[in-house]
Amino acid sequence: MSELLTKLSSNDCEIEKQFPMNRYITLKVGGNAEAVVYPRSIIEFTNILNNVYESGVNFLILGAGSNTIIQDAGFNGVIISTKKLRNFTISGNFVHAECGAMLSTIMKNTVKENLKGFEFAAGIPGTVGGGIFMNAGANKGEIKDVVEEVTIWHGGKVRKLHRNELSFEYRKCHLPEGSIITNATFSLKVGNKEQSEKNIKEYLEYRNITQPVNLANTGSIFKNPENIAAGRLLEELGLKGSEIGGARFSELHANFIVNGGNAHASDVIELIKKAQKMALEQRGITLETEVKIIEQS
Repeated sequence: MSELLTKLSSNDCEIEKQFPMNRYITLKVGGNAEAVVYPRSIIEFTNILNNVYESGVNFLILGAGSNTIIQDAGFNGVIISTKKLRNFTISGNFVHAECGAMLSTIMKNTVKENLKGFEFAAGIPGTVGGGIFMNAGANKGEIKDVVEEVTIWHGGKVRKLHRNELSFEYRKCHLPEGSIITNATFSLKVGNKEQSEKNIKEYLEYRNITQPVNLANTGSIFKNPENIAAGRLLEELGLKGSEIGGARFSELHANFIVNGGNAHASDVIELIKKAQKMALEQRGITLETEVKIIEQS
């Protein structure tokens, strides 16, 4: 690890050591990461990936820090943050974006250009890379609807995948195992700016009254099982408002766990396990997490 960090430092990479991940993750939980590295360009990003890959050091790619839980023990390895890879351009009906570009920012700018297709991103606090990886969606749309091409790093090589080579499912994209998204191109359609703005306003107003947007949270905790929304199931199980330590299922929307101010990752994980156990025992339903819990290697 020290040899890798020395090499990255010699290449003028921006590094923060022993970084408290409760300052990064949107749920405000998690212990320290040994190191967080912030590439400032896609070239630097791929160089860092090559160096980390060759070193054999454990690593994790992290964007905005939503939909992720870092455990209290922290992360032994290098977290490569895409927070500074937020560039994107709009050319005709196409958007070319770096993996760290915020979905909501792309949405706002494409609507200004009278393009439609990105309205699904209203209220989603995620990035291009994370959004594609989990096929992010809301407001009757998903990112798969607009993806044209994805550039990935995979085992030291960079390659492009056309939309026809991508297999999307509900909250999942099947990419080659171990691959990292670096860039993406989206194809949109000519729209109506006023209508898009009206739709987005309605989406956000509904979100603000049905989701705990003013409290630290990590988005939807569980994927929707067949035939019932996860939030409805959790409410029927009596879990709305249920708490462990400083974490609780939101009173507004049971599929959100919020941090009351002093929650630990262990509190959140125990709540998740409690809900899964109750759903299986009482309803015969296996709840699958939408949020990614980072296990220590």
